[in-house]
Amino acid sequence: MMSLPLKSYQQAALDTLTAFAQAAQVKGAALAFGELSGRPYNPDPFGLSVPCVCLRIPTGGGKTLLAAHAVPLLARHWRASDAPVAVWLVPSDAIRAQTLKGLQTPGHPYRQVLADAYGDRLRVCALEDVAQIAPPDWGRTAVVVVATIQSFRIDDTDKRNVYSFSEAFERHFKATESAQPRALAALRELPDALVTADEAAQDGRGVLRGFVGQPRQSLANWLALHEPIVIVDEAHNTKTDKSFTALKRLAPACLLELTATPIVAKSNVLYHVSAQELAAESMIKLPIALAEHPEGWPQAVFAAVRTRAALEAEALKDEAAGAAYVRPIALYQAQNASDAVPTEALRKHLIDELHIPPEQIVVATGSTRELDGLDLSARACPVRHVITVQALREGWDCPFAYVLCSLQRLSSATAVEQLLGRVLRMPHATRRGREALNRAYAHVCEAEFSSAAHALADRLINGMGFEALDVASMLAPASSLSLFEENSAPAPIQPSQIATNFEVTRPSDELAALPGVTVQTIAGAPQVVVRGHIGAELEGQLLAGVRGAKKQEAVREQIAQHNALVAAQMASSARGERFAPVPPLAYRESPQGELWPLEREAVLEAVEIDLLSPEAIDLPGFQVVEQSRQFEIYLKDEQVKLRPADAEQLALGYGNSGLAATDIVRWLEQSLYAKLPEFTPAQREPWFAAVVNRLLHEKGVPVEVLAQARFTLARALEAKAADLRDAAAVREFRQLVLEGAWQVEPDWAHAHVFEPGRYPAPAGSRYTGRYEFRKHYYPVIANLKNEGEEFQCAQLIDRHPKVKHWVRNLEVAPAGFRLPTSRSLGFFADFIAELTDGRVALLEYKGKHLNHQPGEIEKRQIGELWARQSGGRAVFGWLMQTQHGQSLAQQLDAVLT
Repeated sequence: MMSLPLKSYQQAALDTLTAFAQAAQVKGAALAFGELSGRPYNPDPFGLSVPCVCLRIPTGGGKTLLAAHAVPLLARHWRASDAPVAVWLVPSDAIRAQTLKGLQTPGHPYRQVLADAYGDRLRVCALEDVAQIAPPDWGRTAVVVVATIQSFRIDDTDKRNVYSFSEAFERHFKATESAQPRALAALRELPDALVTADEAAQDGRGVLRGFVGQPRQSLANWLALHEPIVIVDEAHNTKTDKSFTALKRLAPACLLELTATPIVAKSNVLYHVSAQELAAESMIKLPIALAEHPEGWPQAVFAAVRTRAALEAEALKDEAAGAAYVRPIALYQAQNASDAVPTEALRKHLIDELHIPPEQIVVATGSTRELDGLDLSARACPVRHVITVQALREGWDCPFAYVLCSLQRLSSATAVEQLLGRVLRMPHATRRGREALNRAYAHVCEAEFSSAAHALADRLINGMGFEALDVASMLAPASSLSLFEENSAPAPIQPSQIATNFEVTRPSDELAALPGVTVQTIAGAPQVVVRGHIGAELEGQLLAGVRGAKKQEAVREQIAQHNALVAAQMASSARGERFAPVPPLAYRESPQGELWPLEREAVLEAVEIDLLSPEAIDLPGFQVVEQSRQFEIYLKDEQVKLRPADAEQLALGYGNSGLAATDIVRWLEQSLYAKLPEFTPAQREPWFAAVVNRLLHEKGVPVEVLAQARFTLARALEAKAADLRDAAAVREFRQLVLEGAWQVEPDWAHAHVFEPGRYPAPAGSRYTGRYEFRKHYYPVIANLKNEGEEFQCAQLIDRHPKVKHWVRNLEVAPAGFRLPTSRSLGFFADFIAELTDGRVALLEYKGKHLNHQPGEIEKRQIGELWARQSGGRAVFGWLMQTQHGQSLAQQLDAVLT
């Protein structure tokens, strides 16, 4: 079975983790993290020698799948091991059982990831089954142990089975004592790893008397012997001294944390996924169509029932058009038993007043568990309405949840985040054909949209791992979104006005006089009500009105949330406007020939790369140097030392007499066949053999050392293959595309479309400045700093009278627009604008130091070719701070006129 394909943001997160692991091998964790994240590394509590980083994945982002991929990734790039030991820690028994089942079930996407990496050499087990894995299998088989963090977290280690002396591990420790005595001695450095005199005295069997001061033969110590890769799910729950001590007892080689809500001061967040990225990959539904119901709960419930029914009608049409089965479900958060509308009162209202059939309603609370045993995704299941009060049990899922109806006020409702998380998830992680089914819906008992939006934003930010800039794309008034699919263009939407109350000790006259500001007195205290975007001047006045660093930080967070909500209402995409189509390039091999998409791969089809040429088998950046009985591996500017512990064990599981060049070649083929699919096995294997034999016989590298350095060698071969492809592509691209051997033209029939809600801006790159861009098509702007030359260019584009709206282009397909080049990435122009006369413009800003590089010259040439062949429907601008005596503004004028 094929593994579940990774989403773009998941691949980006894993690529960043790979880059970190590779760099940490050379530079250490602190430098590697700083270079990749731009932030200082926090070494506590594991020190600099044990890398500990976090992937911040919001609700619905697929943390478990990422964790499964991370095991072989870290094994390869940090541990340099084909048979790692991993300890996978989760926060509860319910999640442990769920995770274990997925990792053990053949064909399940989680299991398949590990099976693709290790085949039959794989064991996934719970703690109680670890002793059943025979001692010889450790080091030959990949072992993944799934457990709760609570299994290891305790003050008294003799009261927890994982730390107790166990005869089941006697054979394991005896085998290690004879084979690796130094590894066993290393356990003495760990907390609570040794048998104490008190422990021996309390042992009624007398077994421990001979082990006082020796490492305990325990499950925890056995895992620690193998320096496991530790995966920590929901890692924000483990940031206590007790948890840190428990993790240290495992002697981890590295730790990877996954959570939606990290404790920022205690976590090294290496990669952060945004809501926009999740939505663009159809992992969550956006926006949340939010409807406020000041009339009271009966109106909210009636509207939720009507919304759900309309969605079911849309789902039937979608299924008739070939989509997968979906039965939209509404989740209701009833009031507490002592309030007016507890669960049974709501059930009675649904049945008696709204005529919902009883079999379509279930109640899920601590005492009423009507969900147990139900498969809500089954076609035969009649359930359409689920009533709860607080948290639903962990591990429960509702894949068809679409509508949230809270009868509690959002500002005080408990566990509403859990219900929101269910409603946000996209069924089957696949975008639906009917647009109404790509959104989530919330009906709440609030007085006005502004207060409802603020309350929901608070829950999304504080409880679900999203940020203010996420919220900019997440909320929309339900009144602005039709439930029904229409062929006609949507009518322009009048934005709802967002108002935010700020508590200011003494509002100044200057503050009160600013546009959009109203000063009120509420309960004897002055409050400032702000409508519209908050710029730098207003922000400064608001901060001046409060005292203390904590209060000022709270005001800054309020401002960020307010501006995000304002942006969500004002962006062209939120108002229902369409962006003009932007055509990609295509080619014909003859004037009357068929039109084909122009891609780098099409150019390379005409190229035959000779992998056995002297250039191909030479790896000048790969060197092995012997230093004082140790070996250092160099790959270009990187240096990796083979550690003394590794030198005792020959790689690939062979003895001195059994290891040969053919074993390394076979391993390279198994490791690289998926990474080099453009070459056949008949091409790859002779190439690997030629490279290995050259290193062994011409460079004099011992076969055992080359086997140990196989992971670095594999990286060198990947890089060499990329270099060979690039060199061939540059030659062929110039001849076929730029010099006119092919007829190249824009393909308007297959134009790129910037869709509302499909702008996966990476979390760490989003614009956070206070300057208000009024014409950007989406509520957020990606890859734009608050200052600098590109920022100035963006301001000029935004203010230009000929620009209707514009997009800061993303360097990721399919959301971003790309022109092909001989390089694998292609050319993603910085800015794309639709002009008031209907033309489209590609605009690239270039610093003077880059202007004459070969790759940049090729970008300019392909951009000019694209515009020249458009028949006047498109323009291209190559912009610099000054060029040919023109300022940046003058260059922009010249391009757009």
